[in-house]
Amino acid sequence: MRLHLTNFLSYKSATIDFGRFVALVGPNASGKSNAVSAIRLLREVAIYGLPIALARRGGFDQLRHRSSGRPNDPALRLTFAFDGQRDSFYELKLGAVRGGRYRVKSETASVWFSDDHFTMTSDGTRVEWTDRFSGEADLPAQPTSFVVAPGQSALSSAGMAGYLVVDALQTMRTVEVNPAKVGELQEPSSTEEFEADGSNVVSVYENLAADDRRALVGDLAAIVPGIVSIEVARLADRQTLRFKQQTENRNREFYANQMSDGTLRALAILLAIRQRSTRGLLVIEEPEIAIHLGALRTLVELLHAESDRVQVVITTHSADIVDALPLDALRVVWSQGDASHVAPVSEHSKEPVRLGLITPGELLRSDALDPAI
Repeated sequence: MRLHLTNFLSYKSATIDFGRFVALVGPNASGKSNAVSAIRLLREVAIYGLPIALARRGGFDQLRHRSSGRPNDPALRLTFAFDGQRDSFYELKLGAVRGGRYRVKSETASVWFSDDHFTMTSDGTRVEWTDRFSGEADLPAQPTSFVVAPGQSALSSAGMAGYLVVDALQTMRTVEVNPAKVGELQEPSSTEEFEADGSNVVSVYENLAADDRRALVGDLAAIVPGIVSIEVARLADRQTLRFKQQTENRNREFYANQMSDGTLRALAILLAIRQRSTRGLLVIEEPEIAIHLGALRTLVELLHAESDRVQVVITTHSADIVDALPLDALRVVWSQGDASHVAPVSEHSKEPVRLGLITPGELLRSDALDPAI
């Protein structure tokens, strides 16, 4: 999966290549969160529609990159592939309209699925799409056209191309755990999809298969020593989690609101990645917050193990996390010339690490983890 940003927030032009496990590394205000905002916007276009997705990100004007004070029109291009298929892409270009409004300048996609090829193209007023099935390769493609409402995405009217793009965008998920939300009493829910802030962890945990719950408890115990079990507790019309933790003399029980922020964050992160419905791309912002340094390496190892099943992206400025990752998993994010940039680690930074002279975390601490430019 690859994301190219043009004139989006702090990025003038940047390409982010996602591997099985990637860490966006850089100081505060370098642009890491802005890259995550692009992923979140694309997902929300598929779920809520373009107008609401833009509103949830602060509005169209807030997303435009400003160079020397002049705003520029943003564009996002996502390259992805379904299992065993050649690369597909989706691209959205937006433009300003007088009065602070926006328009869709163009929206295009080319999608390969089971050797069938589906395309769509829109100028913001009409969308044309074609379906070319592998068994009909010798037949001329018959395009279909529909009107698109001003300011709306054409995905819902773009045939199989639109359907498959929506499916791909919805598999990109972000996690921004709020321990207060995890710890508070929650309403029961039948949903199996993890809310980004952790506000439905009880229902998600309850919906896990028994083996997955046991495995999650084991993973959490590796991060927070003494955790023995986690159960769902119902209090009137609300529910929470009850933890059993081994202490010096006996096992004690604690409700979620009695547990530390670090424990609740670790639980929510593990729960988000262990869902069977999780596929595609999972983005976790700054997993190190409130988690003890000694537990960080264990958490990263657990996330790395799950990256065989789902692509994992984290943002961090923790040297301890950087030390726990392969150099090739790092993407350096930095700000220069009124714009954010992103690139893999440079060869001259990799060489002393390979020779055992220094660690990647030490390079980061000394501001010497240089990008390949």
